[in-house]
Amino acid sequence: MATQSTVDRQLVSRVLELLGERLPDDLVRAEFPELSRNELRHLLNVLAEHVRSCQEWAEDADIGHERLHSRGTAASLYCDGASRGNPGPSGTGVLLLSPNDRKVLELSRFIDDATNNEAEYQALIRGLQAAEDLGFKNLQIFLDSELVVKQVRGEYRVKNPRLQKLFREVMSTLQRFDDYAIVRVGREHNKQADRLANDAIDRGLRGGERETYRLTQRE
Repeated sequence: MATQSTVDRQLVSRVLELLGERLPDDLVRAEFPELSRNELRHLLNVLAEHVRSCQEWAEDADIGHERLHSRGTAASLYCDGASRGNPGPSGTGVLLLSPNDRKVLELSRFIDDATNNEAEYQALIRGLQAAEDLGFKNLQIFLDSELVVKQVRGEYRVKNPRLQKLFREVMSTLQRFDDYAIVRVGREHNKQADRLANDAIDRGLRGGERETYRLTQRE
């Protein structure tokens, strides 16, 4: 399942790094007398990086996406964030489609000042919350942000402290779904979410509603 492979990848790489940082000196000397602490830490960090960049693991996420698509049981969640100034006034856009590709929700939210990457994460978080509130358990998630997609898949590390907090919220929320896949798409395939994000900025700068939420009838 795509969810499990993504989470395991993050956990394994982080566990390896923590082992390198926190193994007691007496244990290192007893179990690895031929290695210094720095050598062992380096070895574990190399293994952690290998886990993050392992192509076979990355391909598992793509396979999970194909399985979801073939079953026809997953809703499609399109998310996008926009920032004018980076950082500057920002907005998020969310489009949610039912498993039969009927529009379920359009959401547009103004989020004050943020970087573009922060806006992308905020869009994903708000989209996941909305999908969960509406009772969807299986999701195909589409973003045009390579950074966010690869960080959630475990292919890139999350080094920015502000993004780390948003990343943890995303991963925690994803655990509440039965199955999911996250896929990067070109901007041309995410135009509606992009429009909603920019509408949010325009509306926020005029002093309008912080969030608009348009729900259509589900079948």
